[in-house]
Order: sequence, then C-alpha cells, then structure tokens
Amino acid sequence: MLSELKPCGCAKEEDQGGIERRMQYIKDTRSHNPHLILVDTGDHFNEPTRQGKLKAETLLIATEKMQYDAVALGDRDMVYGPQFLKERNQIPWIAGNLLIDQFEPIRSKVKVFSNGLKVGIIAIADPDLFYDHVGLKITDPKQTARKLITHMRETENPNLIVLLSHAEKQAALEYLDLDGVDVVINGHIVTETDVIDLKPVRKNGKLFVQSSSRGQKMGELRAQFDPQGNKSLSHQLVKLDSSVKFDPEMVKLYEQYNEKVEAMFFETLTGKRNGRNKSVYAGDIRCKTCHPAEHTVWSGSRHARAYDTLRKINKAFDPECLGCHVVGFNLTGGFISELDTPALKNVQCEVCHGPGRSHASAPQTGFGGQAKEACKQCHVKNHSPRFNFADYWPKIKH
Repeated sequence: MLSELKPCGCAKEEDQGGIERRMQYIKDTRSHNPHLILVDTGDHFNEPTRQGKLKAETLLIATEKMQYDAVALGDRDMVYGPQFLKERNQIPWIAGNLLIDQFEPIRSKVKVFSNGLKVGIIAIADPDLFYDHVGLKITDPKQTARKLITHMRETENPNLIVLLSHAEKQAALEYLDLDGVDVVINGHIVTETDVIDLKPVRKNGKLFVQSSSRGQKMGELRAQFDPQGNKSLSHQLVKLDSSVKFDPEMVKLYEQYNEKVEAMFFETLTGKRNGRNKSVYAGDIRCKTCHPAEHTVWSGSRHARAYDTLRKINKAFDPECLGCHVVGFNLTGGFISELDTPALKNVQCEVCHGPGRSHASAPQTGFGGQAKEACKQCHVKNHSPRFNFADYWPKIKH
C-alpha cells in the first residue's frame, strides 16, 4: 500500500522496501518455492500530482514485470481514472464487487498447481471507502463474496480460498466468518504515516493478516495439507532491508524514472525564474550579521549540509525531496535551483523562523517565535521515525 519506488534513505530504520529489493525477493522466493501465489491488496497511489503520476506509471510497469497472480483494487487506485489502470493490461486486476465503466477487472480466480492443488482468490472492497468516483457501482460486499465462493466451489472446488479485502480492519475481520473462506488478507491506508496492526488474527482455523505500508515488508503465508486434506496455516513478515540485493532490471527502471523527474524539474524552472527577484528570504549570510553565535551552531549541524545529502544520492532535482533540504522550495521567492538560488540551499534559519528579509531590514523582537512547530513539517515518521524535540533540540540549540 502506497508503495515507494525506493526508500528515501533519510533514516536507517526506514531503509526498507523499494521495487529493486522487492523484485529480487520475488525472484529468490520463486526459485525455491514453485507452488507460489503472489497477491497485492491495492491502494498503490498517493495524491494525484504530475510527479505522482510518473511514479504510478513506473510502479505499474514494475508490477507487470513482477508477474503477480492477483492485484486487488483499492480506492486510491482510482485517482488517475480507470483508463490509467486499463492500459496496464498485463496486471491481473481483481475486484469482486466493483463495477467500473469501461474497465472490467476479473471477479475471481483459481490457480491450479502442477501437484493438483487449487487456490481460489476473490477480492472485496468496502463501499464506504469509494465515495466520489464517477462511473463506479459497488455491490454488497458480503453478498457478492458468498456468490463468488459458491460459484467457485461448484465449478473448481479449490483446496484453499483467499479473500483480499479492502476495508477498515474491524470490517475486514468479519469476512473470516464467511463459509468457505480460509484466509483474509486486508489492505487499506489513509495516509502513509498510518500505523498498521500487522499481528495475525486466528479464528476457527482461519487466518487474518494485513499488508504493510509503503512496500517495506512482504508477508509470507504458508499453507500445508496433510493426506486427509486438513490445512495448517503459518505467517511471517520479511523486511525488505539492506540484506536484500537490488535487482538489476529494477535498478534500470528506477534510473529511467529519475531521469524523467530531472527533466520535469528543469522544465519548470522557466516559470519560477520570472519571480526570483521578489524573494522574501534573506539567506543565512545576512542572518549571520546580527546572529553570529547562532550561525556558528547552525554551521556545525546537519541542517547546514542538507542539500549535499541530496547531491550525493542524485536527488538534488527531486521535488519530493527538495522541500525539506532547502529554503522555501515551491514558495514565492524561495529556492529554484542550485544555479539560480545558491544562497537558499540547505535547511537555513528561515526554514524554521520564517522569511526574514523584512526583519533583516528593520529588526524587531518577537520574530520567528514559532520555530518549534516548523520541525514537524519535515521530521515526520517516514523520514525521521525517532524524532523527539527534547532529544533533537540540544543538537542545534542556539
């Protein structure tokens, strides 16, 4: 859910996931487990932006190459419209109760292995999560699930039935009570900072699990059958951390995405340059004139080297990164590029204290008193999971 193409690297704890590691994990797992089913619970995309759509396109290309068996549709998958999904026709989209104009995902699926084992897959979404989508009709989730299960039993009679649900956890847990369902895998996320309970729930021999966010972990669910056909289910989460190598094909795909983001960045510079002389920012050198001691503290901090961290990983053109590594990116008079506005690189005084050109021209007390609140704009869970103001403040105290 809300899968990232590559972890940002801001914090070691968050250095998990990414398409390069996921593909390598999938290849390694397939090589050792021929009887494998690969499923996804949906909610791939964040808010629609130009860069967001480019990221979405890259993610779907990667998903095609990973050869999933079933990819459920979530509400966030609809942000670019059904045609966007339809164009990726090699992806096995599955949605049991979503009726979408000009786009027909499969309703259910049974995979038959070489040893005769049959696994049925259905996907059900909660109507309450799809509230503003044109051309979409949603049938009752439980009634639809029962019909799909009945038809599946009558035609294929699978040994195991997996239900991919897209709902809040409490609503999804109710699917364990459906006759015929053995496993429920739920996926739904509102924001990328949501905390998801990944602890499995067992009930009457059935298993309920949830997908992790941002593609940081892969869930492994194993089903074993004895000669009498009795099932036993086990589950574990695998971190896609630095112990997983990068797949060369995905490395190349990510490089292509990066090149397109860079081209997009330089394409937008012309419009921004027209207003560069209207800057409301003073820059750290001017701040130093009246606050030399504070500037010395800042100069020795990581804030003063924030832009260089982007250059080292070839991200000094990525809008999703720049906002927290320079002064006033995408704001009037703020950072444009390293060549246009070199004095606004790094996390300077004005990132926390606010635009200071007027203050520098006519200093008055009380300026920038709400600096503490500024920390929360960039020190969010995804990028700074251990952030605590009381612990971090001494590092930059001035």
